[in-house]
Amino acid sequence: MPIWTVRITEGGDEEIEAGLLATESGALVALSEDGLLTRAWAPGQWQTVRQVTGVDAHPASRPDDEDAFLIGLPRR
Repeated sequence: MPIWTVRITEGGDEEIEAGLLATESGALVALSEDGLLTRAWAPGQWQTVRQVTGVDAHPASRPDDEDAFLIGLPRR
């Protein structure tokens, strides 16, 4: 299962193992391979998301573009 690093607004990073991450109205949600919600970040609580690659990531889960990431913009 892919491993993701989520940079939160408090300045830390959280790692989560999830089949999929998606955004909905500024919120970020992590879903398991079964489609169950495993973690959620409210709008403004997260800044960027990057899939972990290299030694820590499963080889089948590596993206083609290693610099691919998702940026959350705060809503005004």
